[in-house]
Amino acid sequence: MNDKFKGLVLGLSLGVMLTGSVAYASGTQIEVYFQNIKYMFDGIVKTPTEEQGQGFIYNGTTYVPLRFVSEALGKEVQWDGDTQTVWVGKKVDMAAVVATYEGGQVTRGDYEKFAYILRMTNPQYGAKEPDDAFKQYVINQIIASRIINSKLNETDRAEALESAEKQVAEAKSFLDARAADMSKQGITESDIRNYVQGVVATQTWLDSTADEPTVKAAYDQAVANNDESIISASVRHILIMKEDDNGKARTEAEVSQKLKEVQDKLKNGGDFAALAKQYSEDPGSSDNGGLYTNEPVVKWTDAFKKATISLELNKISDPVETEYGYHIIRVESRTTRSYDDVKETIKNQLIDKNYNQFMTKELPALIEHVDLPK
Repeated sequence: MNDKFKGLVLGLSLGVMLTGSVAYASGTQIEVYFQNIKYMFDGIVKTPTEEQGQGFIYNGTTYVPLRFVSEALGKEVQWDGDTQTVWVGKKVDMAAVVATYEGGQVTRGDYEKFAYILRMTNPQYGAKEPDDAFKQYVINQIIASRIINSKLNETDRAEALESAEKQVAEAKSFLDARAADMSKQGITESDIRNYVQGVVATQTWLDSTADEPTVKAAYDQAVANNDESIISASVRHILIMKEDDNGKARTEAEVSQKLKEVQDKLKNGGDFAALAKQYSEDPGSSDNGGLYTNEPVVKWTDAFKKATISLELNKISDPVETEYGYHIIRVESRTTRSYDDVKETIKNQLIDKNYNQFMTKELPALIEHVDLPK
């Protein structure tokens, strides 16, 4: 492995090199050999200055001065003794303000910690380098979390903290496996707990915006409006697809002929269920006589849904076109879904609506300035 650059040393600042063959590093005496190493940068020879240090070999590994390499590449090098950190390139000021909002500010350190934890707990964010959209998302989430947390009363805030502590304890094995990397990034268990508390606080607040009376009022309004979200129907249909069994597109004449054949038999008193078994090309219902029983109409494609809502009961429709083909439909029953059946759906809809309202309307109005991290 001689002459392979396996490590980089920051000039002479990480240990005191003597002029002879012996150097001291971290209190341990080691024997090194200084070498006249030639350094080529894109075909150009560059030589380190005395201040930048010399390369040497120790224990089969060739070390070169980091300051020399970095400065040869046009990168500034700084040593932060307080944090024991080597900065190559621009030193990031973690106290620098990257965003201000009504009542507070976000520092670069706040951003880096939140972004790290977000990517650690949500792998989909860690696959690529953060772009401006991701940076803006992180800043928005930090501010949103703080504002929402301030909306909670003391009891809810304490419960959010208690829940966060419990979740962090339950995630001990997950965090222990990442402890070394977290330490390098300056992430503490307290940082994780604060992040989780923010998530819990947000959910607590959103739940409070969709409490039982609010959900019940939304249900009553949906009933009064005959809203499709609370309607179920039992429907039989016969589907004639636009393509044949081999995936070949049928001509308009071929489709019309099959539809007319079915319609004529129905007009002559043919049994709908029997004809569905014979003609329908819907694999999900043909064996059942084309029947879908007491299904929420919102699950169906728009044209089919509209027909099931508007069609007179037990009347046979004209062909209804959807992306699947042409449907001949008969609605056998139509009911209003009970409150207990739909209350969770309504609650989730209200939560989504309130969250989107907060993120797109209230939050932007509170943010005063953003300077995205570079």
